[in-house]
Amino acid sequence: MKTTANKKDTDPVDTNASASANGWCFQVGAGITLMLDNVKDFNSLKIEGKTDDIEITLGDGKIYAQAKSVVQMGDRRNASKNLNEALRVLSNGASNGDAVQLIYITNIENPLSSKSSAFQYGQNYEFSVLPDDAKKKIQDKVDANFPVDKFRLHLLHFFGEGKNSFERVREKISEFLREAIGDPSYNRQLLSSWFESFMVNASDKPKAEKSLELAKGDIIYPVIVLVIDPPINEDEFAKVCDHDNYAEICQGYRGLITDYACDYEFFAEVIGDYVSEKNLSSSAGSSKYEFVNERWKNYEHHFDAIRDVETREAVVKLLLLTIITKRTRIEGIRRATNL
Repeated sequence: MKTTANKKDTDPVDTNASASANGWCFQVGAGITLMLDNVKDFNSLKIEGKTDDIEITLGDGKIYAQAKSVVQMGDRRNASKNLNEALRVLSNGASNGDAVQLIYITNIENPLSSKSSAFQYGQNYEFSVLPDDAKKKIQDKVDANFPVDKFRLHLLHFFGEGKNSFERVREKISEFLREAIGDPSYNRQLLSSWFESFMVNASDKPKAEKSLELAKGDIIYPVIVLVIDPPINEDEFAKVCDHDNYAEICQGYRGLITDYACDYEFFAEVIGDYVSEKNLSSSAGSSKYEFVNERWKNYEHHFDAIRDVETREAVVKLLLLTIITKRTRIEGIRRATNL
């Protein structure tokens, strides 16, 4: 991965602007939620795919999802209409032959207009556990070939003004961060980053020659960016380099440092060398600082484009020390996502 974008925080837009704006925001929130439900297994994702609102590619097939929402809690006026439309499009997804799951995700509290709805927000329901009247309603609306065993109903609480409507999505992100790095405090920043990426992805219409899916690495990349920004602090940097302008190196080469920290082959090479060095070292005082000072030239060839020798040394040392210092968090993200 060798592309860098300096992403600014972008708050989700005001969902009270119109029902249409609410629908777009709900679709993005639903995409983030379903992606995190499958974070270990998914390979790529498309908002507004060729067939459905959300298409998530797994190793053994695809998840097709229809996302339908209302602005006001308790509004059931279009529940049947939304269900009809969702099942119609999901039937098209099923006909592709690669469906693993067919999901209807909504914030309508009784989405199937069941006689006695026991549905709860934040829960997912397989077809087999639905009430009999709900099962019949679905089967009456699809043809006999529709694989009901793959049907899932997801209820996502999504109400409120502006970014407040994303509260449950943010909680979902916090759960992911807590598992990955033990620190959920990045949830707002990550929501802003993913919101922007998913909205842009939704506006890119797939073509026959290009699906325009977001690859898993592109989606997880901002998470790694967050945990290594800023890199190491100035006091640590001073232990391996006497360059007189720490801020200039950090700002001027932030993108390069991020790219190489996110590059698995480079990351694995550095950590492998560091661990081997520690295991072989007979010195009880052996440290990451000694490793960086003694071994930085081994990696210098990756950065020949930096012509100034002192600047190149400073960048390499800053990168190596950042990777070693923050390796636990970076490895945590990789484990949590199977990246």
